[in-house]
Amino acid sequence: MDFFADGFRIAWAKLAGGDADTWSAIETSLLCTTLGVGIAFALAVPYAAWLGQRRPRTAPTQVFLLRVGTFVPTVVVGLLLYGLLSRRGLLGSMDLLYTRTAIVAGQALLAFPLIATLVQASTASLDARAYETARTLGAGPLRALGACVAEVREAVVAAFLLAFARGLSELGVTLAVGGNLRQRTRTLSSTITLELSRGEFGAGLACGIILVLLAVAIALLASRLGKERVR
Repeated sequence: MDFFADGFRIAWAKLAGGDADTWSAIETSLLCTTLGVGIAFALAVPYAAWLGQRRPRTAPTQVFLLRVGTFVPTVVVGLLLYGLLSRRGLLGSMDLLYTRTAIVAGQALLAFPLIATLVQASTASLDARAYETARTLGAGPLRALGACVAEVREAVVAAFLLAFARGLSELGVTLAVGGNLRQRTRTLSSTITLELSRGEFGAGLACGIILVLLAVAIALLASRLGKERVR
């Protein structure tokens, strides 16, 4: 129990004392996750709505590939992205390895199949005539898809939150392409790994506690937004 008491004490000291490393890790975690999941969300939602409602001939294959993408270990995604961004890689000339941009790209790759799978399943459960009905009423293709998405907005919000939660605690991609550089690419998750490797359980637990507090804050925000929609 002393370990846990130390963890809470250290967490409070780091937050209240304005510890630069801790706040940098919090900033990096939130910034990279928000940007990565946001990019994936903007691309995945219209694609998944089209796939769920228009149901092209190759839809079963595409859905299968998306599901496979949700199960691929994050460390494998990180390894593939590392190969692309390394000096001898296809995108090596862009010099993105060990930057926040690389982490954002990794977060987007992880979030896309998760969001697309959930949104596709939700829009596919709608009446197959939903899209055509919107088109008949004068809506353009994108607006018609937007109307379908609006019908399953709760599922869409849930997909975003799940992807965000996964990204916030992600480690494999962050270590592979971020490098865990102090006050540059170090996140809360990678800080936990670093502290545990040093034998500093209390410091690692402190970052874990901060992650849980962030998760609670996000859950409360989502709950509040849900109540606003009901009203």
